[in-house]
Amino acid sequence: MARKSRKKQETGEQPEKIYSTGIYARLSVDSGERKNESIETQVEIAKDFVGRQADMELYDIYTDIGKTGTNFEREGFERMMRDVRLRKINCIVVKDLSRFGRNHIETGNYIEKIFPFMGVRFVAVTDSFDSMDISGQNEGADMGTALKNLVNEMYARDIAVKVKASRKAKWEQGSYTGGIPPYGYRAEWIGDKKCLFIEEAAAGIVRKIFELFLSGKNRKEIVLWLYENKVARPVQYHKTGLVYWQGEGELEQWSRETVKMILTNPVYMGCLVQGRTCGKDYMMRERHDIDSGDWSVKERTHEAIISEDLFFEAAGKFEKSSVYCNRNGFSKTVPVDEDIFAGVLYCGDCGSKMKRVSAVREFHSKDRIRTYSYKCPRTDRIDSFKCEGKSITLYSLMDIVKETIRQEFILSGVRPKDLVEMNNREMEALKEGWKAQLVMLGRKLEDITKLGSEQYLRFRMREMDEACFKREKEENDKNAASVREESRVVSEKLRKIDSETARKNHFLRTLMKGSGKGELTKEIVRTLIEKIEVYPEHRVKVTFAFKKSELLAGKEEFNL
Repeated sequence: MARKSRKKQETGEQPEKIYSTGIYARLSVDSGERKNESIETQVEIAKDFVGRQADMELYDIYTDIGKTGTNFEREGFERMMRDVRLRKINCIVVKDLSRFGRNHIETGNYIEKIFPFMGVRFVAVTDSFDSMDISGQNEGADMGTALKNLVNEMYARDIAVKVKASRKAKWEQGSYTGGIPPYGYRAEWIGDKKCLFIEEAAAGIVRKIFELFLSGKNRKEIVLWLYENKVARPVQYHKTGLVYWQGEGELEQWSRETVKMILTNPVYMGCLVQGRTCGKDYMMRERHDIDSGDWSVKERTHEAIISEDLFFEAAGKFEKSSVYCNRNGFSKTVPVDEDIFAGVLYCGDCGSKMKRVSAVREFHSKDRIRTYSYKCPRTDRIDSFKCEGKSITLYSLMDIVKETIRQEFILSGVRPKDLVEMNNREMEALKEGWKAQLVMLGRKLEDITKLGSEQYLRFRMREMDEACFKREKEENDKNAASVREESRVVSEKLRKIDSETARKNHFLRTLMKGSGKGELTKEIVRTLIEKIEVYPEHRVKVTFAFKKSELLAGKEEFNL
């Protein structure tokens, strides 16, 4: 908790309500950001403003560096919203609206719906916007705020289009557009084209990996060979330029995934495959895979380390081995359940994320079930980072976690009714966000339809030839199909929210009664738990996403 402002103490006047304030600052991935948009500058402007307000008390500062403003899935932003839900803060201050977000629909949804619903005051300092200003100074400000948000989004859209067009042009030239070059290559600029050239020492390791794999060695055996021959991991090689460990620091083993990545990367046969993922579109919520038909594939763009015959021979072995999950050939016929502890389960000794292991068990009746357990991924290591073996079954972990949650609520004196009300409020706020997303997608589809109509008229008036019209129509149809699919996904999520809310409420009620019949879901785990640590002999430490003193914080104070 920050200290109280001396200026506020000197006045001797205490306002009726003190807002617990969080400052939010964001710096985009755009390298063209102005100097005065630095994180430090944003924070100082906001802190100066908060320091001059008699009704504000700074609680915490939340920042996101290198995060686009066109979506709200940012670590600092999500931490701030978690504190809002836990009623740690009820006021948010930003330098200006563009620092909060550049998506005008979602930004407006937060300012006009979600924050008022949660009783949160929102202030953009340099835009002179205060959502709780009732003095009349903000009369007519809604239109100005909406216009600023729209301009911010148009700026983001323009940047995204230019970046995408530039990248596609470089792909067509066969230019490498990635960051660190693949292991075994170095990247150099030849004019305005970035080209890959073989680094012979590392390339020899790549050839050896293919040789071992095609001779019958599995990935675990290849990792062992690399460790015994003191081959430095690719990340260390890129830092030092040394292929072999020279005795400084610890020698770390390669991961099996790194070996697989080398064995399946077409770059080693002289082929560049780029554009396999996307996350830079101005309306894109998260990085996602691109359909293989839209990848940029250029052959013979650089010298190959492995011949095409050897590469496809290795690929054939991978394809054959992936048909079944085990030698009996039935594991893939039993679907894999969602991992409800993903992202929160850690080894208590080394801090690594616990790895889920599944196995299929077949009974005499021929019925098959999939069982799960968790183990520390460092158990199988062969270097000095090896961790003592520990594991726990899913059912044992679920029983321990459910009982721990129940005891936590009993000790806090919380009533099931309070938990249910808190859950309902969070779900309503979540629904508002998805509804706004659905509206935005509907407008986007209308824009695509309108564009198609305009192009058709241009075609009929002979302002566009038939080949060009067909290309544009094909692009519009593809975009429209993508938007419809995204709308379907959002609609499905909206439909599931009510059932998930009821399921979570049932879990909370039954948990407090001690019946143990409530279903533990991923949503419940993410809502209540920040971290779970597993120690030997099934000892488990649970860190909750709240404190007992905060669980029943005054509702009147935060207007929730």
